[in-house]
Amino acid sequence: MHQPDFVFRGHLAAVNSVCFFSDDRLLVSGDQDGHLIVWNMMLKRQLAKVTSAHSAAILTVCGLGADTVVSQGRDNKLCIWTLVASEFSGELRLVKSLAVDSMNFCKFSYATIQSSSWIAFLVDAGAGEACLLAVGSEEQHSLNIGHKSRTKAGSRDDSPMCIKLVASGESQQLELFVGYESNMLQQFGINTSDNKMSAVLKRSVTTVHTEPIMSLDYDSQRQLVYTCAADNKVCCYTADGSGFKEHAAAAELKNPGNSEIRCFSTLALVAVASWDYTVHLFTSDLEPTASIAFHRAALTSVDVSTLSTAGADGIADEYVRQRWNSRSRWMAVASRDARISLWDIGAVLARARSCGAADT
Repeated sequence: MHQPDFVFRGHLAAVNSVCFFSDDRLLVSGDQDGHLIVWNMMLKRQLAKVTSAHSAAILTVCGLGADTVVSQGRDNKLCIWTLVASEFSGELRLVKSLAVDSMNFCKFSYATIQSSSWIAFLVDAGAGEACLLAVGSEEQHSLNIGHKSRTKAGSRDDSPMCIKLVASGESQQLELFVGYESNMLQQFGINTSDNKMSAVLKRSVTTVHTEPIMSLDYDSQRQLVYTCAADNKVCCYTADGSGFKEHAAAAELKNPGNSEIRCFSTLALVAVASWDYTVHLFTSDLEPTASIAFHRAALTSVDVSTLSTAGADGIADEYVRQRWNSRSRWMAVASRDARISLWDIGAVLARARSCGAADT
């Protein structure tokens, strides 16, 4: 069995989401009991914790900039927090709480353009109504991303199951990718007119998934969209005129059920957190690279650090600063066994190359 470099054990319930932020100095996680924890990555210890940040399970979390945390819960709330902290302790202060539709487990998504961060989230899944919010201001816009699917019984509303907000191209134009219950994938451009934003459908495709799309991610460097679902398929599409086309044949895992897919452009790496307790790693062309099985329950979330050195300027001790700047690139994996494992992704990939590609 593979062994991680470190295991975080501060949660007492299933950990549903993890995310690095503040130039890798911090990691935020949220669990099934609604608890929110920020971890100091230099010390590998808790920095701040909010017990019952949500009255139901936390679906997803992220960190923006150096001191902003965003969380979404099954209590249909999206919360924005400010972190006030010293080196050894801190607290999360609630700044804003917004109504969000979490009933179909669709998680918010975020993108940063220059110094502005935007969050997209569902307001009414059945009606296909989403909201685009500028963090740190009162600016928000309503978006229509509804879709009708055809069934034997006729047309019906097709609920969005996952969304991905991206800043695309040299102009950093906001775009929104949406995966639906019917297995449809759509891409919307976000247009601005008279200070109002609207979603305009650009392209769509019926994916090869046989179950609802659970998660998607976008590689802006290669302009590729990756999807996973409750089935055993991992798919990759590229934009082609008014539609999408398969960039690579769908990878098929041994077991069905995937929670989250993430792509990391600089590593040309795709990671899938699966229900079979395993992280499946692929190249950007969906060639299997490695499989990591350590946890004792289904995996829920995965993130990889950036290796940014921007945060090192605030480290007074020269020795500590040098060690921080020479750190390994981490992969954090969250599981329903209440643990978060931390891996040296470079060592994992090197071991996989020496042993040959893993059998997924």
